[in-house]
Amino acid sequence: MAKFRLSLEFKLIMASMVLALITIGLGGVAVYKVSEDAIKVDAQRNARLLASQLGALRGIGADASRGLNDLLVSAKVETFGASWVMDRNGFLIAHMAPKFRGMVEAQTYIGDTVVELHAAEQPIQQLGEKNIMHRVKLQELIEKFDGGFGTYHFLGENKILAFRVMKDRGWLVAVDQPISTAFSELTRLKKVILTTCIVIAVLVMGFTSFAVRMIIRPYYREQEKTNLKLEMMNQELEMSRRKLEKAGDSLTRLYDLSIAMQYSGFLESHLPLVLGVAQERFEVDRILLMMPDAEGKFLRCAASVGNVFESEDKIFVPISLEGGGFARAYRTKRAVFWDGTETVPEHLKFRAPYDKVRSLRSKAFAIFPLIAKEKVIGVVGVDNKMSHRPLTKETADAIESFAYKMASLIDNTLHLQSIQKAAQEMENRDRLTGLYNLHYVKTLAEEHINAAVSKGVPFTLSMVYLPNFKEYNETNGYKRGDFVLQKTAEFLKAQEVMGVVPARCFGAAFLVLFPGKNEEQGKYLIDMFLKEFNQFSFYGEKRLSEGKMTAKITTAEYTRESGKTFDEFFADLETA
Repeated sequence: MAKFRLSLEFKLIMASMVLALITIGLGGVAVYKVSEDAIKVDAQRNARLLASQLGALRGIGADASRGLNDLLVSAKVETFGASWVMDRNGFLIAHMAPKFRGMVEAQTYIGDTVVELHAAEQPIQQLGEKNIMHRVKLQELIEKFDGGFGTYHFLGENKILAFRVMKDRGWLVAVDQPISTAFSELTRLKKVILTTCIVIAVLVMGFTSFAVRMIIRPYYREQEKTNLKLEMMNQELEMSRRKLEKAGDSLTRLYDLSIAMQYSGFLESHLPLVLGVAQERFEVDRILLMMPDAEGKFLRCAASVGNVFESEDKIFVPISLEGGGFARAYRTKRAVFWDGTETVPEHLKFRAPYDKVRSLRSKAFAIFPLIAKEKVIGVVGVDNKMSHRPLTKETADAIESFAYKMASLIDNTLHLQSIQKAAQEMENRDRLTGLYNLHYVKTLAEEHINAAVSKGVPFTLSMVYLPNFKEYNETNGYKRGDFVLQKTAEFLKAQEVMGVVPARCFGAAFLVLFPGKNEEQGKYLIDMFLKEFNQFSFYGEKRLSEGKMTAKITTAEYTRESGKTFDEFFADLETA
């Protein structure tokens, strides 16, 4: 701003000075030209006056010459120069100056003297002629012009010349004056104009400098103060704008991630992303999200961001006094805040061996319960362990608000996961028996076949078929028949605790998978099913031709050398 101000002051001074000089210069030039023109006009006026006086002259010969000289001498009173007369033959016939009388008496020829014409009057008959000569001889003036003005070199001196032509007498009446004398006033005028320009320039510079110091500089000082205040305000506004943009971006990303997590059901993969955005938004070093395990005995790390020194599976605390601030926030449903100004109290400390987990240790922290539908589903802990920045109450309040929204988000996602899992189970299971359907069990079987081929893990398959089920249906009705299928499925389900995977293929046919078991082990387990099935009495089975519901079983172990697919293996079993 200072450089700009000095530059502006200099420009103002120079502009004012240039303006003054141009104005005075133009005025001086105008005055000079007017004065110069006035000299020319005055000389021509004297020439016309002299010609009119000579026109009244009477007489001829010596009398005319004496009268002509007397008239020229008397005309000296009205002119500053000299006047003389030349005849049409170019001879000087009269001159007012006594020193030129000898030339007059000697009939001196001056007609070849060259004149630089500046202005001339042509006769009426020559008005249409073009290309008027600017350099002409005195004798030619009589022939071509009526009067005019110019300059010439006469008798060793440069002079101005105003002339009139008296056509009737054949005379050239001239009035001349040395240029130095004629333009002496103009020279003095030049000096006056130049002096005036210098004086005015100095005055303008002084006045402008005074105006700059008294007006412009105080004004700019005020402007600089105002600009400084505005710059500071702009910086504050810019910082606020950046914070708002950062907060807006973070909130937008949080919203997008929460929607994606809620509708996709991918809780485990999206939680670190959500916590990462929260860390950026709240500017904290570390965030841990702890959730209870299936037994409800421990809070285990479900997601983390920041300076976490252990793997997440090794970060857990019991839901008891040993769990410190995490367990307290979970059990009391209240936030725990410690600013680090004093030693952490005993009821917030972790007890051995959990106090050895580096990711849990901090002197200043805030822990918030995740409450959804009046139920605590986890806790969120934040701290600034590495940067040692204080956790402000404003930040804690913002994170607590985030924790409530996070709890609702996680609860909705877990609920969606349970619904998706139930829907997937319903899609993969037979509606009547609750066993896996053939489509899903085929997928499981293919995985076990791949394990048998690549790792040599044994895999056995059994097919259970009720050959007289159709007869039972026709004899006792379809509802009784559905009961037979459900009871058979119940016997098969009882073996799930031993790793058996039962499924219903179609009609009265069932498929049983024995992953990790050879044929002998599979036959042993399926015989246990057959024993239970035969011991049970079904309603109306005595009316059957065999007097009892029967089950036919085929068992086979997959051999890795066969290279068969599941469909081929199953087809062989079905055929057997």
